[in-house]
Amino acid sequence: MKACAPGKLILSGEHSAVYGAPAIALAVNRYIHCHSSPAAIDGLSLSLPEAGWQTQISWPELRQLAEHLNQRFTQFEQGLLGAGEILEAPHQLALYALSQCLNNDDPAGGVTLEIRSQLPLGSGMGSSAALGAAVTVLGQTLFSQPLTTAQLFQRVRYCERLCHGRGGLIDAATVSYGGMVQVAAGQVEQLPVRLGEGWYYIHTGIPRVGTGECVDVVRRRFGESDLWQAFAELTRQLSTTIVKGDDPRQLMRENHRLLTAIGVVPEPVQQFIQTLENLGGAAKVSGAGAVSGDSAGALIAYLPGGDLTSLCQQSGYSFMAIEEDSEGARLED
Repeated sequence: MKACAPGKLILSGEHSAVYGAPAIALAVNRYIHCHSSPAAIDGLSLSLPEAGWQTQISWPELRQLAEHLNQRFTQFEQGLLGAGEILEAPHQLALYALSQCLNNDDPAGGVTLEIRSQLPLGSGMGSSAALGAAVTVLGQTLFSQPLTTAQLFQRVRYCERLCHGRGGLIDAATVSYGGMVQVAAGQVEQLPVRLGEGWYYIHTGIPRVGTGECVDVVRRRFGESDLWQAFAELTRQLSTTIVKGDDPRQLMRENHRLLTAIGVVPEPVQQFIQTLENLGGAAKVSGAGAVSGDSAGALIAYLPGGDLTSLCQQSGYSFMAIEEDSEGARLED
């Protein structure tokens, strides 16, 4: 049996969504794939070939691990652990997500689960949410019953809290529902629109610090700031602009200035975006960005009729044209 979940890119609302502001994001056609098959062990054999990692764990041990991670999350809430310390290894998210699919009785027999990813960690493409979604779709089908999309969204959000200290609405919603998604006041709305031509994903390199730590630093510095109202209004304007098919560049540039103001756009990335703006384009961090170092993970850029090849080569960045995934997490044939 196979399942997959798409990556995501945030068009607007990263960081400000934490403070109740709206956010909009797009599911893109880069995926995490999960493949299960029967195993001759009494438990789970999990492998992530690209990371060179493999383990076996019994069903009771899987339940114990889930309880252990719940305890570590409680320690985070008590201020005893940082957001990036809840998980002791990235693969534990997959194990935790699968544990949430088990019924009261252990499964009869064993399962081999292989996970392959087109979403690099720290790439700003929602790899943790996509991992949780793909494993959950597969696990629910194997051990329980399929979830509705709304239920899947809530489950992914619950699991992802272990990665960042909280379950983000926008990542979980986008990888679960697919297409373009707007989250506001805790509600998810699918927007009936496609981005069209001229949009690009640019990878500036893996940030020095993780999403959870970045969000915590921004909260300490700007948690009581009026900037979040400006973010909220800009996101609403950008949503309207995209739905109407109008030019988004000025709003994207304003969004970039706000993200720079809260300190999540490193200087080299600022210089790159300035050069892109001089060429007639616009770009902004898509995701947490970074509060230190030279890399900010993902950028989303708009340069209709332009060519990013030379500019990205000069900075050592990779890029690709954005293509939408309209289905969200699902079983595969």
